[in-house]
Amino acid sequence: MEKEETLRIDNYCFVCGKENPKGLKAKFISSNGKAKAEMILYKEYQGYSGIIHGGIIAALLDEACAYAGISLGYYTVTAEIKIRYRKTLKVGEKIIIEAFAEQIKSKLIQAKAQIKDSKDTIIAEAEGKLIIKEKIEKS
Repeated sequence: MEKEETLRIDNYCFVCGKENPKGLKAKFISSNGKAKAEMILYKEYQGYSGIIHGGIIAALLDEACAYAGISLGYYTVTAEIKIRYRKTLKVGEKIIIEAFAEQIKSKLIQAKAQIKDSKDTIIAEAEGKLIIKEKIEKS
């Protein structure tokens, strides 16, 4: 039987990696099952002219859920994510991304995330199920 590979962080994640020249470089702050980031997305990430691509929004929601799980002390991978888009996100608009982990069942974390604009209007929201891969060892 093959042993599962340990998850590694190398700062090249598309969403949060500081060293990925084509990444979003989102800076999440997380603790106690909550995660938050603020940012502005530019034309490089648009779909239709002047509108941020829905896949980029999905990636941000997924990452926020993962950070909420990480703040509980676990490395996770996404098993499922359900996204509801409520409003288009314009290029250059400031957004706030927030997530919280709702509960843990055996090897599963349930999380919710949302992206709001500066007027507190919800752009998109997500519900995610994250599989716990390993406990984060404190150094």
